[in-house]
Amino acid sequence: MNECLSPTAGHHAAAIAPPRWTDWRGSGCILVIEDDDAIRAVVTRTVSKLGFTSNQASDGPKAIAQFAADPGLYALVLLDFMLPGMDGRQILARLQHLRPDVRVIMMSGLSRQEATSQLDGQSLAGFLQKPFTLEALATELRAVIEA
Repeated sequence: MNECLSPTAGHHAAAIAPPRWTDWRGSGCILVIEDDDAIRAVVTRTVSKLGFTSNQASDGPKAIAQFAADPGLYALVLLDFMLPGMDGRQILARLQHLRPDVRVIMMSGLSRQEATSQLDGQSLAGFLQKPFTLEALATELRAVIEA
């Protein structure tokens, strides 16, 4: 007769909490391109909590000027799809012209399918549908950085 028992037999296993989104850390500089001041501030604070530094731009011309000054500086770009004057599609094309391997996560109130159908064959590294949670932002950043 086998009487071997698990050391925890008869005891309830302690619940193991899943890791929190803030437990992951990345590094590098992220360019945050967002015209809404409040969203830009929250995204900037969040990427900082995750270990990144960031530069911010509220419109296309400012974003392109910052990126063009040092394209190799950026680990990735967080890009709002709808910006005044110059939309995300136009900015994406300019960024990819300056650095073809740039990783861009598009942020949009449109669905992923609606937004990507307007991209003229341009590729994205990731997508966040607004409104998104800080956990979704961290998850998408991690997926893109670790890909």
